[in-house]
Amino acid sequence: MHNFVLDTVPQELLLDTDQKTIIVALFSLVVEHHGAILTLLRTGRFDGSAFALVRPLIDAIYRAFWVHFCAAPHHLEAIRKGESPYPPLPNMADEVEKRMSYTGGLFTIVKPFIKSLHGFTHGGLEQLGRRFDAEGNIKATYDDGAKLEVVNSTTSFVVMLAVAWCQIVDGKQPEQEPRSEALMTRYSELFAIPAAIEG
Repeated sequence: MHNFVLDTVPQELLLDTDQKTIIVALFSLVVEHHGAILTLLRTGRFDGSAFALVRPLIDAIYRAFWVHFCAAPHHLEAIRKGESPYPPLPNMADEVEKRMSYTGGLFTIVKPFIKSLHGFTHGGLEQLGRRFDAEGNIKATYDDGAKLEVVNSTTSFVVMLAVAWCQIVDGKQPEQEPRSEALMTRYSELFAIPAAIEG
């Protein structure tokens, strides 16, 4: 899915506003974080570092949506000057959700997990508690279920931002913009819940 996103999103675009420039820079950072998470998990040796990147990835995604839906011109000017006018992540989630009421709480779903995400990024108990195996040996211990959740959740956020980026560039809704539709179709194919599990 990561490679499909890279191959599908617009490669040529006119960065004619600060808003577009900021969003595409954030999108580029998000894709890099996502690729790093996948690479680190694939090695089987750097799981803690992969988990540490989840919060920065989510922060960048939420910032991109906040810039698109909520930022005023003075916010964009502050970002351009290297300042940080972004609200804290929980507030940003609320603001974006209010502007995108059709998401059904998608953006605010992260709020209960912010403390844990922070702990994974900044060496909290979430990381320190996984530094030893059952015998007390120094060995990172991240179970496959948690790693799968990281892959699934970060991929869904990346696809969500990629779809939005396609629409921002073309100015069309998903059903009218072929790249968005292709991304959503491919995501559904790769991440569909098998019928046996649903039933």
